[in-house]
Amino acid sequence: MKIAIGSANLGTRYGLFGKKKFDTKEILKVEKLLSKSKIKFIDTAHQYKKSEEIIGKSKLKNLNIITKIKLPQQSTLSVNEIVNKIIFKSLKRLNKESIHSILVHDYKDLLGKKGKEFLKELKILKQSGLVKNIGISIYDSKELKKIWKFWKPDLVQMPINLFDQRMLESSWLSILKKNKIQIFARSCFLQGLLIGNYNSLTIPKNLYLHLKKFDNWCIANKISRLKACLDFVRQINKIDCIVVGFNDAHQLDNILNEFKKKNKKISYKFKLNNLNYIDPRKW
Repeated sequence: MKIAIGSANLGTRYGLFGKKKFDTKEILKVEKLLSKSKIKFIDTAHQYKKSEEIIGKSKLKNLNIITKIKLPQQSTLSVNEIVNKIIFKSLKRLNKESIHSILVHDYKDLLGKKGKEFLKELKILKQSGLVKNIGISIYDSKELKKIWKFWKPDLVQMPINLFDQRMLESSWLSILKKNKIQIFARSCFLQGLLIGNYNSLTIPKNLYLHLKKFDNWCIANKISRLKACLDFVRQINKIDCIVVGFNDAHQLDNILNEFKKKNKKISYKFKLNNLNYIDPRKW
């Protein structure tokens, strides 16, 4: 399984324990770590404020870049004008002539009145060579089911972690692999909830107790929570790549070191079905 780094935290505070901003010194530390690693992908988005710009001004731009696009709710421009304006602005920020993948950030953009034209424009970007793959970032299988009726993407990015196992319980991983579609798993740390200091958070009692149960299991099995989160996703052989976020170079170093170690079998018993706990949009 390959590993990709998430960049939402580069330009703004992201996640439950994210720092405010990566300064030049911290970016240099990240570059040094990546130069010694096998990481080949970086995940970003047009909406991540200065993330694309920071990547474009650093050696991070030499990685395979995956970015995301979302149609504005209100615009007087045509879909063609919107898509081209966004993609060329992203390419300029990233200091690239082409990128690995562009993902639809919100599946609803494909279902509205402009949906067909939006998809058409994305396919044109691929045909022109500006992007190698076009895909979609989803939150659950219902979203994938709706777009599957009219489009088979090249790449699907989805949330999978110890607490959120919805995609594993569906048949979609097998369907995607059968259709030779790349699967990227994100949110393996659930925005830091699974590896951070949950005692410092004001959270529901049931969620706290579940985190404590997971923590105790890790202690009993002599494994860090970070490695348990990584190994849980790594044991799912249908996944091609895992996208990991990080708060600073030190945490990225820990992630890379844990990733090098031999996989350990991780229990599936920590599954939660309460969307208020596993879907960050509801927090």
